[in-house]
Amino acid sequence: MIVNRQPSSMVRNAADPQQTKRAARIERRREERDAADLVAGMQTSEGRRMLWTRIKKCGVFQSVWEPSAKIHYNAGRQDVGHELLADVINASPDLYSLMEREARELQRREHMEIEAGHTTTAATDEDAPNG
Repeated sequence: MIVNRQPSSMVRNAADPQQTKRAARIERRREERDAADLVAGMQTSEGRRMLWTRIKKCGVFQSVWEPSAKIHYNAGRQDVGHELLADVINASPDLYSLMEREARELQRREHMEIEAGHTTTAATDEDAPNG
C-alpha cells in the first residue's frame, strides 16, 4: 500500500460525459461509505467519546485568536474540526446528540470528582494539627 502517493484525477477530459458521470458515481460511493463508516464508529460509546475528543482538540468550541502567527495554525486545525463535526452531524444527527449528551455527562462527573477531591483536601487540612 502506497500511502503518500498523489491521487490521480478521476477525470482526464471534463468534456467527456462518461468520465464525469463515472467520477461523480465514484465520489458519491466514497461519501456514502465514509458516512456509513462514521455511523459504525459512533455505534459505541467509545467511538463517540473518541470522536468528541478529536472534535474538541481541533478547537471547534473555542476561539482561534492568538497574538502571533499561531492563529493560522489554530484556524486550520479548527477548520478540520468543523469539517469533522459537519460530517458527524450529517451522518447521524441522533448519534451526534447522544454523543454530545454523553460528553456533557462525562464532563459533569469529572468536575464533581475534582470538586470532591478539593473539598476532601480542604477538610483534611483544617482537621490536621498545627505542628
